[in-house]
Amino acid sequence: MYNRRDLLGDFASPKQMRTPSPPSSSQYQVLEEIGRGSFGAVRKVLHTPTKRLMVRKEIKYGHMSSKERQQLISECTILSHLKHENIVEFCNWDFEEQHEILYLYMEFCSSGDLSYMIKHYKQEKKYIPEKIIWGILAQILTALYKCHYGDELSPLTTIYDRMKPPVKRKNIVIHRDLKPGNIFLSDDDSGSSAEEGHNVDYSQVVVKLGDFGLAKSLGNSIQFATTYVGTPYYMSPEVLMDQPYSPLSDIWSLGCVIFEMCSLHPPFQAKNYLELQNKIKSGKFDRVPEYYSNGLNAIIHSMVDVNLKTRPSTFELLQDIQIRTARKSLQLERFERNLLDYEKELSNIEKILEKQATDYERETVHLREQFVQAVEERAREVLSGKKIGKVPDTIYGYYDRRVPKPAYHWRTRYR
Repeated sequence: MYNRRDLLGDFASPKQMRTPSPPSSSQYQVLEEIGRGSFGAVRKVLHTPTKRLMVRKEIKYGHMSSKERQQLISECTILSHLKHENIVEFCNWDFEEQHEILYLYMEFCSSGDLSYMIKHYKQEKKYIPEKIIWGILAQILTALYKCHYGDELSPLTTIYDRMKPPVKRKNIVIHRDLKPGNIFLSDDDSGSSAEEGHNVDYSQVVVKLGDFGLAKSLGNSIQFATTYVGTPYYMSPEVLMDQPYSPLSDIWSLGCVIFEMCSLHPPFQAKNYLELQNKIKSGKFDRVPEYYSNGLNAIIHSMVDVNLKTRPSTFELLQDIQIRTARKSLQLERFERNLLDYEKELSNIEKILEKQATDYERETVHLREQFVQAVEERAREVLSGKKIGKVPDTIYGYYDRRVPKPAYHWRTRYR
């Protein structure tokens, strides 16, 4: 049995994780189970202090070997360092020592994953629109750029911007298990999930690369990994043949995923593992349906290339004019959504100010009427011959009473 200190190891080291102290599991309200695997359950939870929906991955570590424990630590370390809008956010972690369970708290993606999207279009007997595919491909490539080079992509000014070659950095990350089920879709305007029957607008979703359980962190970009992992349908030939491989293995898998989005089935299918292995090694597969352009077909075939020397890198793929066009289109759509949100916020502020101004005017009129009434009453008392004393405090009170004025200076989240 492993105790907290045994399991934690470098996991709790600030240099390794750089995450806040583990939260109390009492801060989370468990809502429902949304998945299950050999490691344990995946549940949707509500973080009660912030009212934020999250996903909790529950991993039983009691019977783990030392190697498996290190893999778990590696996943958490990788996730804690990968901060990107197209990568599922790793929020926090916690332990339950009594039941030997590790809890990983992650961002909740409300619109399911790519496998659900493909299944939806398959059931509808429709092709996924090409513009959506280009948009998803562009978003995945920006996430992989962060993994493979450790840098953020600069926004495009025009589609003809020249990108500077990436600098070779240490601790690059290979995902090693790219597949539709590990590419999540988020709809920020929705509180419900696709599995609950939510009508997803796939043209508006944000793509989030997730499940880095098999990810490998390399010392630098010229090192190669040799561990045999991954999902067979999307596995590159070098992985199948147990040869050294690099981030280009992720590119092969991505090509297989994009092919499946077009054809609604993987590029390599077989009745048994040996037959599948032979097909992947040959690298021969069909063209995508004629519904799609030659440009999309060409970029897929360039990614699913058995020759590592001609298979493009993430950086090279991002130079493609259609990828640039898709990225620029996504930037403009995001900018337009931000403007619409800003317009709604300003409209709400205007309504609040109008109400405050109306309330202020009403209160001012009411005070004026009360003051005039008090003066007239005092005047009648004087004319009727009553002894004149000091002016009642109530009259001064009307002068001194201050009505709160409406606020004219507002801060918005866009300022």
